[in-house]
Amino acid sequence: MNIFDKIKAWFFYRFLSMNIDDAKRTKKIFNLKTATTFGVLYNLDNPASSKSVDSFVKELRTKGKKVTVLGYTNDKKAESNDLMTIFNKASLNWYKIPRHKEVDAFIAQPFDVLIAIHTNESLPLQYIAAHSKAKFRMGPHIDQAKNSYDWMIYSEQDLSIEDYLKQVTFYLHNINS
Repeated sequence: MNIFDKIKAWFFYRFLSMNIDDAKRTKKIFNLKTATTFGVLYNLDNPASSKSVDSFVKELRTKGKKVTVLGYTNDKKAESNDLMTIFNKASLNWYKIPRHKEVDAFIAQPFDVLIAIHTNESLPLQYIAAHSKAKFRMGPHIDQAKNSYDWMIYSEQDLSIEDYLKQVTFYLHNINS
């Protein structure tokens, strides 16, 4: 990360910490049995992770869960489809905050569980998670993202998306709500 990106990230986290209003959100812990609606956020730029995420989403849907998927990509030509809504780099302001009507609609949905699927820092996804009206928000352990998630997946080593999703599934099966 160059110095310019570090400055942007500093402004992003400062803005994020000043603008989170968790008082408007009802917090509640859910597991796979009790949750009925899921929001899934992920970065589309890694084709290998897309296959894992697609399998994860299909598995949730076969269990009768309503799943809404929002994907982020650097490709300015990518378009939304029936399975997911997509936003791209052109939708971000200088601070990497998404400004897109579909993103705002996703944030406003009161999901039972929001799952952010990324293993490295992703400012747009962290912003969406932090502002989501989801009752229970899961994401990766990132020190600066403590305001974004209620439950963080921590690993001593870098996890692949497949391993990360195994951890998410494990915790969703074992959390007592």
